[in-house]
Amino acid sequence: MEEIKAKIAVVQERVRRLSKFKKLSLESYLRDMTVKDAVERNIEVAVQGCIDIARIIIKREGLREPEDNKGVFVVLAENGIIGKDSLKFLVPMAGTRNILVHGYDKIDDAIIFGVLEKHLSDFNLFLRDIEKNYRKKV
Repeated sequence: MEEIKAKIAVVQERVRRLSKFKKLSLESYLRDMTVKDAVERNIEVAVQGCIDIARIIIKREGLREPEDNKGVFVVLAENGIIGKDSLKFLVPMAGTRNILVHGYDKIDDAIIFGVLEKHLSDFNLFLRDIEKNYRKKV
């Protein structure tokens, strides 16, 4: 359980860091490369933390092996560990994480800014789902 707690702390810390940038306008965001870099990196690490949590649970519970990072969230949803709202957010975020890591020349600034502006609470929703539906059982 300590491993999951550590990953939860990472996600929470990255969301906290991201929340400092929520007041920015899109124009300010686009002008400041240091801010863009910080936002992109913190989103990447937050999503990776969610993926890591999902993989730990899948392994511990002996759940079916997902095909990819998007699939880890599908497996958790199939097993009642996360709800459909978390699933709806995290499947595309796994793809966004892949672009941030591997396709950095294809990053859509509007999507990243949209995550910052509208979806930070979705990370917390995922963590609440884990707390409610998994950690309490262990």
